[in-house]
Amino acid sequence: MMRNEGETNYFQMCLTCYNLSGLRSSSKPFLKIISQFILYPVMWVLFGMMTYNIRFKHNNLSEITEVFIAVCTTAYILLRKTILIKNSALYEDLIKEQSRFWKYDLFGEPTESKLRKNMQFCVSLIKLIVISGIMSTVVHCSSPFLVENIDLPQSCWIPGNNSIVKNIIYVAESAIHIECLNYLAVFDGLYLLTTTNLKAQFVLLQKAIESITFKSGDEETYAWTQLKACSQYHIYLLRIHKKINKIYSEFFLCTYILTIWGTCVPLFVIFNNISNFAEVVESMFIAFLINALLVMMFIPASEIEIEAEKLALQIYFINWYETKNLKIRKFILFWLMQAQVPVRMTGGGMLIINRSLMLQIQRIGFSLTTLLTGLTT
Repeated sequence: MMRNEGETNYFQMCLTCYNLSGLRSSSKPFLKIISQFILYPVMWVLFGMMTYNIRFKHNNLSEITEVFIAVCTTAYILLRKTILIKNSALYEDLIKEQSRFWKYDLFGEPTESKLRKNMQFCVSLIKLIVISGIMSTVVHCSSPFLVENIDLPQSCWIPGNNSIVKNIIYVAESAIHIECLNYLAVFDGLYLLTTTNLKAQFVLLQKAIESITFKSGDEETYAWTQLKACSQYHIYLLRIHKKINKIYSEFFLCTYILTIWGTCVPLFVIFNNISNFAEVVESMFIAFLINALLVMMFIPASEIEIEAEKLALQIYFINWYETKNLKIRKFILFWLMQAQVPVRMTGGGMLIINRSLMLQIQRIGFSLTTLLTGLTT
């Protein structure tokens, strides 16, 4: 089988942003210093100050919503950066492995076209996310100058209400929001592209298995060689899947908690009678954004699981009964047993990442909203 050479072009934007983030081994030294030794500690300090701010801002629904949005937004950014730093070696391995994948044109133009469209859609989606992030950053950073009652891009505790400290916090928050644009392209972008590319490889492997036909003589020997090659590639793909899951497992678990929280509070604001129009609109936007990120994470994981199940069916349909070779029959049987094990992403080893869990999160969020609304009426 030929290996993938051209498909890594889809990763160009993500890899460029990864280098600029200062979190990659190949990043320039001054970018590493700024990102890891200046902005990262500052981000933790700001997160603590935003959380501490609930002590002073809890008098009404508007203040609580402000603190919630600030803490939730910063938590998402901090979580992404922490995982990028912690799993930098795994990211490098995952990026290198993409060049070993099979080419999309192995099984004809229709299959190639479909797979390339999927990858191109991911690239377009990443660009849309980054553009949306730029617009959001501009709005947040300019809001203190345009809206009278807003002092900072995100609500934060200002020690002593000192104007100098306030300006320092403004600069720090603005820098973190700008830095976040890189993480959207790197963290979310690499996840989208690697999972979509892995799904494409499962599709190609199905096509390869479909082409295997056992007949007597030399053709059986060739089919046996193909069968072993496909089995080895299947094991390789499972190894890549395990690596992706290892990187994002903790993030899935944290996202589960943050999304329930991020769905519950905005819905509570929306359904509350004392909420004004601005609060309702902002809450709708936050709820939509959080759940959009959830869909972007959960759907690709579920798609891989579906393609892996189809692979087991394709193995089952191999005409093993045409061969009298007992070794080949046993090989297919054991491979089929291996392929029937569900290929699932997990969150901290506790959650199975699929569409069902995505709907469960919505139900829990709505139930908690109903409970909170009942307690406050």
